[in-house]
Amino acid sequence: MFKLLKNPFYIYVLGFALTFIVYTFNWSDIYPDLTVGMKLFFTITFISFFFVGIIVGRLKLIGRTVSTTDHKLIKICFYIISILYAVEFLFERDIPLIATLLGRSGISYREFGIPILHGILISFNSFLIAHSFAVYMFNRNKKILIYNLLLYVPALLIINRSIIMFGVITSVFIYLHYIGKVKFKNKIKLILLALVGLFLFGFVGNLRSGEEFIYTQSKVKKEFMESSIPKEYYWTYLYVASPLANFQNTVNKKYVEEYDLKGFLFYENLPRIISKNLGEPLNIERKDLVRIVPWLTVGTTYARSYSYLSWAGPYLLFVANLLIYFLILFLVPKKSNYHITTVAILSVIVLLNIFTNILIVTGISFQLAYCVIFAFFQDKKIVYKEIETN
Repeated sequence: MFKLLKNPFYIYVLGFALTFIVYTFNWSDIYPDLTVGMKLFFTITFISFFFVGIIVGRLKLIGRTVSTTDHKLIKICFYIISILYAVEFLFERDIPLIATLLGRSGISYREFGIPILHGILISFNSFLIAHSFAVYMFNRNKKILIYNLLLYVPALLIINRSIIMFGVITSVFIYLHYIGKVKFKNKIKLILLALVGLFLFGFVGNLRSGEEFIYTQSKVKKEFMESSIPKEYYWTYLYVASPLANFQNTVNKKYVEEYDLKGFLFYENLPRIISKNLGEPLNIERKDLVRIVPWLTVGTTYARSYSYLSWAGPYLLFVANLLIYFLILFLVPKKSNYHITTVAILSVIVLLNIFTNILIVTGISFQLAYCVIFAFFQDKKIVYKEIETN
């Protein structure tokens, strides 16, 4: 199974299959039954992604390759990022983490920063976290590992959990590419670690929101409450299965009277740095999914696209994303120093599509753009030098 995690197209199948499995636990009364149309749609996407995954494997488009960035270049990029964050702190006259620790009502990370610059900055921050770790895994230079860890500091200061989460998950995929075969005992350790992590996730969730609130609002089933399953795992059930529930709920309750192709292309296919700033001036309406409850907000990568074009939206989005993922592997081939970084970032994007349309998130989609741009200039010998191998 760990071998399959090196191929982003297989990750799509494994990720959404896990969602369907968790959905069948049926621990809540608020989740709608999955319709034939829903099952047919995902069956088609599973077959398509699996087939393309086989093609990628046969063509050997993915492989463990060199990542040879000099630590001095990573050091320079780190200092540039630090200076730009310092400029933003001066611009906002506040540091969110310090404000929180002092009990002041500071600015939210969603509103923090200089418009446009901030989106580029956090995306490059995330990209450099991923690539510096890939370089470290290749050459084991501890100086690079230090800079890799320091790159998490800005995210802590602005309390941006997404940068930290994306960085950690990307690093896990990079790790899997470089360690080769995972021993059986290590597989058991990883599974146990995951179970402990999910338990703690639920434990913290109960502390923050209160058990009674979450169980009452989500209409937990009596059978689950009386079972021997630790109640902390209910949070994992909610977060993993609710996107699919919201997608189904949107299909059930969203009546699309008129197709909105312009809105679909604008909001579901362009980076949010564009749609967020130009949507209102261009008078393009942004449509939403239909949530089962207000506080469960995501609906897989497909739910909002249904709001624009009915079932045509999810099918068009699935085909578009499949082509983009495949094209990226050609634009950043195995000979590139950015190959493993690209595959890892792509793997996380595909995995997080379980929750929302992650490809349009500026801080994430731009990471792929950096990989493609730097890979192009690498061939021109402007950015990196290739190591000659015998």
